Amino acid sequence: MRERVSFAEVERAVAQAGFDCAGEVDAARLEVRDEVRDMCASGKCHQYGHNWACPPACGDLDAFRQVIGGCSRGIVFQTVGELEDEFDGEAMMDAEALHKKRTEVLVDALAEAGASDACLVLSAGTCTRCRPCAYPEPCRFPDRRLVSMEAAGLLVTDACNAAGIPYNHGKLTIAYTGCVLLRR
Repeated sequence: MRERVSFAEVERAVAQAGFDCAGEVDAARLEVRDEVRDMCASGKCHQYGHNWACPPACGDLDAFRQVIGGCSRGIVFQTVGELEDEFDGEAMMDAEALHKKRTEVLVDALAEAGASDACLVLSAGTCTRCRPCAYPEPCRFPDRRLVSMEAAGLLVTDACNAAGIPYNHGKLTIAYTGCVLLRR
């Protein structure tokens, strides 16, 4: 595995994965927040304590602070879906599935380049690689598990602002957001 990867290589991998929107971010502008993790603990998505990529199993916030603090810059990326109306659950699920597929393409490209250890990739929502998740039994694919930005304590709106991309793309749209950060 390579210890370093060029930003240009990461940019190419993000572009080739087919995301709809992307912007460069200075990792120092990303703040790991306890209150974001507290939202996970509220149980709204029903994955807290039930998925290896969600809290508390995904790791504590101090570990994410250390890892993200050891990153220089990165790219915030999005998949934007169009909805027929604000209750278009099918389009929402389709956009989320497409975002996760694109994120896996990105992860695979980084792995193929031998750059997996040089980057931290965070996605949107809980990991859905295995349905159901094996939790609390050992994760079937620990090297391919996708942790969300929120599980890492990042507020998506802050990350979008720091990257200069919109959080909201307008009426009747939904955006799923992830990021890839380069380790120093």
